Amino acid sequence: MATINILDKKVYNRIAAGEVVERPYSVVKELVENALDAGATKIVVDIYAAGKELVQVKDNGCGIEKSELKKAFLPHATSKIKEAEDLENIITLGFRGEAIPSIAAVSNMIIVSKAKGSDKGYCVRAKDGEVSEPEEFACDEGTCVSVESLFFNTPARAKFLKEDKSEEADIQNIMTRLILAKPEIAFTLNLDGQTILQSYGGGLSENAIEIYGYDTVKNCIDFTVEKNGMRISGLIGKADFTKPNRTYQTVILNGRYVINNTIQSAIHNAYAPFLMKRRYPFYVLFIDVDPEFVDVNVHPNKTDVRFVDNQVVYGTVYSVISKRLNDFSEPPVVERNENQKNEEFSFLNKNVVGESEAKEASAYQERAFSSPQKHENDFSDIAGKARSLTLSDVKREKEKGGIGWLDDAKNSAFTLQSAGDDENEKPTEIVDIFAENKKYIEELERKKAIEEETKKAKQESMEVNGGYRIVGQVLTTYIILEKEGDVYLIDQHAAHERLLFNRLMKDFKEGGVAKQTMLIPYDLRVNETESRFLSGKIKILEKMGFEIGISNDGLFKVYSVPYLFEDFDVKEFFDDVLSDLGLKKLDVPETVYDKLAQKACKAAIKSGKNLSESEIESLLKDINYDLSLKCPHGRPISVKITRTEIDKWFKRIV
Repeated sequence: MATINILDKKVYNRIAAGEVVERPYSVVKELVENALDAGATKIVVDIYAAGKELVQVKDNGCGIEKSELKKAFLPHATSKIKEAEDLENIITLGFRGEAIPSIAAVSNMIIVSKAKGSDKGYCVRAKDGEVSEPEEFACDEGTCVSVESLFFNTPARAKFLKEDKSEEADIQNIMTRLILAKPEIAFTLNLDGQTILQSYGGGLSENAIEIYGYDTVKNCIDFTVEKNGMRISGLIGKADFTKPNRTYQTVILNGRYVINNTIQSAIHNAYAPFLMKRRYPFYVLFIDVDPEFVDVNVHPNKTDVRFVDNQVVYGTVYSVISKRLNDFSEPPVVERNENQKNEEFSFLNKNVVGESEAKEASAYQERAFSSPQKHENDFSDIAGKARSLTLSDVKREKEKGGIGWLDDAKNSAFTLQSAGDDENEKPTEIVDIFAENKKYIEELERKKAIEEETKKAKQESMEVNGGYRIVGQVLTTYIILEKEGDVYLIDQHAAHERLLFNRLMKDFKEGGVAKQTMLIPYDLRVNETESRFLSGKIKILEKMGFEIGISNDGLFKVYSVPYLFEDFDVKEFFDDVLSDLGLKKLDVPETVYDKLAQKACKAAIKSGKNLSESEIESLLKDINYDLSLKCPHGRPISVKITRTEIDKWFKRIV
């Protein structure tokens, strides 16, 4: 018969250490969280040899009284909770009382602390599980915990540690999350004496710039929303701003960094229409909920949580992120220089006529007023006055009742013409010249009126079209628009593909999809949980175009599928539907999304097709001039080129 042994504290502390202290970064996380719970506003972390030689965390928190120092090393000793009811309202980061004894079991630990308002500080040392008595020690208010020779007494654990660079990267990663989670706290991380990360408690944006750089933060949406009893805030990358992996994703739940499938799925699905394959969104998301509705005591490292209602959390996060992305979506900008985006330019302005017309008018006036030299003195005043004639003068004179002096010039011209002495000399036909000049000016007026009418019509059209002016099509692939000094290139295939996809998706969701009967019904075998789920979704599935029956033995039979799809894989569809019963709303499973995207892609106009002006206008109206859209595969339908960037191309600005 087996004997039941009561384990020694050295043994059970090492067992606990196996869960709590995975590697050096775990030590950093536990000690920094304790410092935060102590009310610290400044925390300095020093790491040597990737934490294998030393992990030291120093804070300016409330400190520990002399009488309490040795208690910190006892198992399940904590200042965070007292009774079982406290577990239902946990607001601190640490609460189990496992961190200090577990770390001390696999290292040599020193705690130096001075309580707020105390005259003296004290030091306690723990070596191989033995804790010394408190000794008086000169120090500042707060606590400094030093962990030396990590895993010195568990060589098997030490053997599984990564290379120093990898361990340092993990430490830097967890410190990054802590800095983002507590933007009001000043943090410093030193690796082997060199400062790697530093924040000053200036807020989330300042910390994010310190960690990720300004270019990242300027591509983010800063927001705060309260919905369904949840407060959601932080920074999320714009729809066209993505990363190659998930390491740029941070979720802070009630002040705690967590990795939770419900929240991650909601965010990813909100971004899904904008993402290309193997691209991931950037976000630093804060979610605050009533502690009663979340269980943080489900993971040894407290890195995951459990919600009372996953559906509410999923739906709330999904709707909030989706709305923010739709509100702030815009076409990606081609190499936009932010420092120069507001620079203004001044150009010569031809108030009356265009440059070419001005040259033509000038040449005409030189011809018109080349009078015979013998009459130069008599005619100089009239000719000089005529040379300065502009459309504004003509209009003003007409409003007064006519151009009187021009009529006088005509009469004088007849007199001058009859006064010629030299019969061989042909005097200029002044009457014809003035008539032609007046006719020319009237023609300019007519042209200007037509131009103004055209401009007004275009302006009215642009107002209807959101201010965009259609320039035309290039390379039989791209449509060019202009608006407020910016140029937009639109991929005609991607735009039409998105339009068709939206229509197919609308038909699918609203039940406007015809059914096609299968030659042989598909038998779907499910377990009890899956059966209950599908039974509650039969009406929704029928609306989508499926016809499903249930046999007496609980077997689901699929008789019809949506007519939209060719070579529809029924098994793949239902595997997708049943992949996560806790989150599924059965809106548009991934299988259906891919099929609709594929169908839209095949039917959309292709690159190389010439489009008439009316076809271009029709396409743009159909997508409601929304240039922020993406094709179903995540490609942008348009890009924006700013006036500043174009001027830089031509060296107008540098």
